[in-house]
Amino acid sequence: MLKKASLIILIASLGLTSCSKDPIGDLSNEESLVYATNHDKSADYKQYKTFSIVDSVLVVENGRSRTTLDEIDRDLLQRIVTNMESMGYEYVSPKANPDVGINAAWITNTYLNVVSQPLSSYYGGYWGGGGYGFGYPSYYSYYETAESYWLISMLDFKNPNTVDKTYKVIWDAQIRGSGIGQSQLVDKMVDSIFGQSNYLKIN
Repeated sequence: MLKKASLIILIASLGLTSCSKDPIGDLSNEESLVYATNHDKSADYKQYKTFSIVDSVLVVENGRSRTTLDEIDRDLLQRIVTNMESMGYEYVSPKANPDVGINAAWITNTYLNVVSQPLSSYYGGYWGGGGYGFGYPSYYSYYETAESYWLISMLDFKNPNTVDKTYKVIWDAQIRGSGIGQSQLVDKMVDSIFGQSNYLKIN
């Protein structure tokens, strides 16, 4: 009777294991989203009052760049404006000398990967004779991988580097994951990067 009960418990355990969710493979597009934010710890954000934002999204693909303004781009830019205003910043025209500027970019990098795949040494021993093996050279396979992500940056227009004629990036955020190209996730993505950047608040 005890053996029978143990067998039933074992079968039940295996059933539960086989039905359990794969923590990586079964992620939804929303669950796959990852947010990485970084900021200049020496920056005094309280000194900034106004901001402006680019009128289109910069698309960078393997070093080549262009701009675009489709539906998801407009939604993204507008949601950034909404979040900036909720943190106390006033939206102004780029011609009004804003204290900070917001850039938005879609970055895609494609990599060519090379893998060496030597044939099994088993064949060398099988065809060998007189201490010599039948040699097989390694061969190579190639495959491409690509990654895309959103990059949102805040530039300090109030304190430019007059020597190098550059602006300092005082905050940026990357959004990665399989759902980053979906319009219905734009609000969540933008709200999340600002939500974990409370130091930007000036109100």
